[in-house]
Amino acid sequence: MKTDQEAIVISGCAVLSPVGLNMGQTCASIRAGVSRFAEHAFYECEGEDPEWDATEPLNASSVPVIDPSIDGPERLFQLIVPPMKTLFSEAKLKRKDIEAGGFLLSLPYPDAAVKPWLLDKMFIDDLCRRTGLKSFKVHKVDQSGHTGVFCLIEDAMAILRAGEVPFCIVGGADSYVLEERLNILDQSWRIKSGKAVDGFIPGEAAVMLLLESAREAALRMHPVWATVTHCGFGKEPQPIGTDVNSTGKGLAEAIENALKPLGEAPEIQWVVCDLNGENYRGFEWGITQTRLRKIFHDVKRVNHPADCVGDVGAATGGMLAACAVHAF
Repeated sequence: MKTDQEAIVISGCAVLSPVGLNMGQTCASIRAGVSRFAEHAFYECEGEDPEWDATEPLNASSVPVIDPSIDGPERLFQLIVPPMKTLFSEAKLKRKDIEAGGFLLSLPYPDAAVKPWLLDKMFIDDLCRRTGLKSFKVHKVDQSGHTGVFCLIEDAMAILRAGEVPFCIVGGADSYVLEERLNILDQSWRIKSGKAVDGFIPGEAAVMLLLESAREAALRMHPVWATVTHCGFGKEPQPIGTDVNSTGKGLAEAIENALKPLGEAPEIQWVVCDLNGENYRGFEWGITQTRLRKIFHDVKRVNHPADCVGDVGAATGGMLAACAVHAF
């Protein structure tokens, strides 16, 4: 039986993104500030007045190896399968190992375009059929958006410490370049364009993380890339999508809760975050720094991968974790 204090480590990571076909390429590109923003193959944004104004090209960040005409859940499969296979191969996991493990997946928030796809009920079964797997001993889908991967990391830590499985694969995949989602975002003035300067560049990506106990990693002779000590969460009373700015309360609570094991007022010098160009997130980060000025008074660097890959939605947590792990 494993103990609650047993160290949980990240011992594998695979990524597919607009700026890299693997973790090394992606994270090096992000650290160098390389982006691949380009006009979408066919989608155009509406003008400020759709009835009178001309449309304009949409700048997006798409994975170059995926056909731009592929849409719907099929695009998510195209994103997920390559990094899954890479992770299985690099971790030397055989079929029986994989099926005895955990698979926790963060998928797109169920907006009006995504909800009819029933991803929480059908996606993992379809993914198993496509990859020749029967199932996983433990599996779960999260559709909470940007926080999805972090929620699943916390779930994975509990599952591993309870000894339910020897390892957990925690993944995230999302695409904002799907036509119906682009329509919704464009009409909501959330895509960066001539009519909406307070918007984001739609992107897409998939990230897979391998989590296991330090002891299990040593037995399997897997490299230990990072140790996950604690997760922190908070509840924002004025979330994005409302007509008011964030209070910073939820983010400040999440950061304080994450840092509790480190003692009183640790000093943070490097921040990797999900700032994406939207005013809401920028305001939230600014007010959070004010709330937590003792912690953030000496920050040397703030990285936001959306500068390079666009907003990757449910894959965001995985992308931030990959950047940190690669830097370590």
